[in-house]
Amino acid sequence: MKAIQSTGKVNALFLLMRPSQWVKNIILFLPVFFAQEMADLDRLQNVAILFAGFCMLTSGVYVFNDLMDAKEDRLHPAKQFRPIAARKVSPAEAIAFMFLLYGISALCFSLLHISSDLIWSLAGGYILLNLAYTLFLKQVQIIDAMIVACGFIIRLEAGAAAGEIKLSHWLIIMTFILSLFLAFAKRRDDLRNFMETGQISRKNITGYTIDYLNVILSFLSSIIAVTYILYTLSPEVTARSSEYLYVTVPFVLAGIMRYLQIILVEKSNCNPTDILLQDRTLQLTVAGWFIVFALLIY
Repeated sequence: MKAIQSTGKVNALFLLMRPSQWVKNIILFLPVFFAQEMADLDRLQNVAILFAGFCMLTSGVYVFNDLMDAKEDRLHPAKQFRPIAARKVSPAEAIAFMFLLYGISALCFSLLHISSDLIWSLAGGYILLNLAYTLFLKQVQIIDAMIVACGFIIRLEAGAAAGEIKLSHWLIIMTFILSLFLAFAKRRDDLRNFMETGQISRKNITGYTIDYLNVILSFLSSIIAVTYILYTLSPEVTARSSEYLYVTVPFVLAGIMRYLQIILVEKSNCNPTDILLQDRTLQLTVAGWFIVFALLIY
């Protein structure tokens, strides 16, 4: 019986880490990929170590978020099954586990083969930003989505620092806008759930309407498409990579349209990680873009 309880606790702690969300940390590799340095094993090893550290760091942030939001999560049809909300992990256990994850993250950062002062600063900034988000800023409409997008920019900066790469302004802009798009898609999902069940899982959703969020999503998706097209045609970019990058545009447009179809027509769960892991069409689109883009620049 004790063995079964112990196994259940381990499983609950593993789920508390939200391992499915680690896919977001793949963004750490983008600076090295776009800089055409993926063949440099030293850079790649550094970013891989950073990836492990950020997976633990972001898991620690998720633990704190779940701890603070447990009461609200119990009102959500999906979030109610999270370990803390379902009372499978106690608050004291969650706090101890959070610090353990931060400790493992710090150990990973200490193994980096470069001067990691900037990495430590970015990691600390990421934690502080998310603490502020969880405690205060997530209740402020629009600002909450901006904070989520800033979290991705911090990851991007960290990946560039670990790979000793100078970030392109194109990559920063596209990452920020795409992150905003995904954040507002998630807000739309929360609002739709509120309209269907009458249960508020996120207090600030009452400041949004479906029509307003539809306009924002249309606006941001248009900016993403135009920005990417300009990127592929930029003389600065084509001079150092390939003049044929524009052939990857259809993949980006198809990905945007498929994502909009999922959230506007099929009305499915708008969690971007879940969609990417479950939707075969989107997976093929992303894989097609990656393969063609990699062949062109490498």
